[in-house]
Parts: sequence; C-alpha cells; structure tokens
Amino acid sequence: MGKKLEDIGKETWFEKHGYRWDDRIDAFVNKDHWKIFSKYYIDDHSFDTLLANIEDEITPNRWKVYFNTESPADVHNVHAHYGVAYGIDV
Repeated sequence: MGKKLEDIGKETWFEKHGYRWDDRIDAFVNKDHWKIFSKYYIDDHSFDTLLANIEDEITPNRWKVYFNTESPADVHNVHAHYGVAYGIDV
C-alpha cells in the first residue's frame, strides 16, 4: 500500500505529480494539464477535494484555475504570465 497524501504533504505531492511552483502568482502550475492551484486554495482544501480537482477533465488550451477568491490582481497575474488568448476557467 502506498503512502497516504497526509504522509507526504500537499506541496510535495503537487511537485511529485508534475506541478511547478510559480512564485510570480503564488501557485502550482501544470502546463501539461492546464491547471493552476493557488497556495491559499491548496492550504484551505482537503486532499480529497484537491484530488477531485486534479481529476477534473483537462481542456487543452484553456486554463483551469483554482483560487479561493478571484481578485482582479489574481486574474491580472495569471493573464500576464499565462495569457488570455485561450481563456481561463475559475
């Protein structure tokens, strides 16, 4: 039986599964899966919720962004670093 997520830690788990930390937007980003998880979203949600989010369908060319709240600054930062041409789902 493998390790439970609680034994590994959320951030370590994200890193081991292809997510890279982007300190410009305080989030983990997976360019292959088109998903962005903010630090605060990760901190505030259970592993079960995060795993369900990770299992959400991948939509190439359209970012799925997981934030607790979407501030204008959050949207601006994501657009500035990951583009607006493809759209963003929050």
